[in-house]
Amino acid sequence: MMIGLCGAHRTGKTTLARLYAKQAEIEFVETSVSAINKKLGFDLTKEHTFAERLTQQEIILDRVDAIFARHAGKTVIVDRTPLDMIGYTMAEAINNRVSDEDQERFAQYVQKCFDITNKRFGVVVLVQPGIEIADAEGKAVPNRAYIEHLNSLILGLICDERLNVPHGYIQRNKTDLGERVEAVDYCVGSVIREAHFAALRLKQAGLSLH
Repeated sequence: MMIGLCGAHRTGKTTLARLYAKQAEIEFVETSVSAINKKLGFDLTKEHTFAERLTQQEIILDRVDAIFARHAGKTVIVDRTPLDMIGYTMAEAINNRVSDEDQERFAQYVQKCFDITNKRFGVVVLVQPGIEIADAEGKAVPNRAYIEHLNSLILGLICDERLNVPHGYIQRNKTDLGERVEAVDYCVGSVIREAHFAALRLKQAGLSLH
């Protein structure tokens, strides 16, 4: 089962994923979107049109899905999901930046993100803002307003009926890393327990799941 952590930058997703992987004795898969951007030569500090941003996001999604594909069928935890990518793209879709043509492309991109999430992941957990944010070299700018904006967008996305995998979120007041690990473990355990009960119900009905 692939476990996906989603949420805005600077919320501690990667640190949490690493620790959970260590304690659960599973593999941690880092998406490293920033590294992908650098390799492709995308300078996100420059001003881009929405069409240019969308093109970048489409390429990044394909690169990240290739990472997911290499780990299909394994029990791993990932520090980013396509839901994050929808959120960051939505954050750019403001005012009059989006043409009619771009709106259709965006709709197709969003659906592709949901399709990949539904295909690759067994559970998705949103890591909300809450931990103290400090300046750090190589990290995204700690713009709290932008982080909150992204969190609200992604929180809405995990409630979208197009998401067909079990999901949950870590409450803001859970800033202790140990508590966050327990929260992820609870979400994962819930999925495993439900699968177990579903198998029992099928067995009692004389059916089997293939």
